[in-house]
Amino acid sequence: MTVAHPEVVSMNFRHQPDDATEAVEIPPALGRAMASYRTLLDELEAGRIDDATFRRRALRIGLIVREHDAWILDLSTERWWRYDGVALSSLRFDENEG
Repeated sequence: MTVAHPEVVSMNFRHQPDDATEAVEIPPALGRAMASYRTLLDELEAGRIDDATFRRRALRIGLIVREHDAWILDLSTERWWRYDGVALSSLRFDENEG
């Protein structure tokens, strides 16, 4: 299994979903998750873990549930998806806003 390393991005910006009136604060946990994911990829590529272990750990890393929203890492589209209980919005890994 070969997966390209997504760039670790600074999460010091705000994201405005298309239909939102207020910007959403990007949680610092997203930056930490990207760093953890990079380490996980390194372990897989070095042969220290198998595919099943990779998938199990990637699921834990890429799902961040908070009190008022949840974030899901989607590597196939290089996006973080945010769910607020009503709708989904997304943020590309390489986006830099304000």
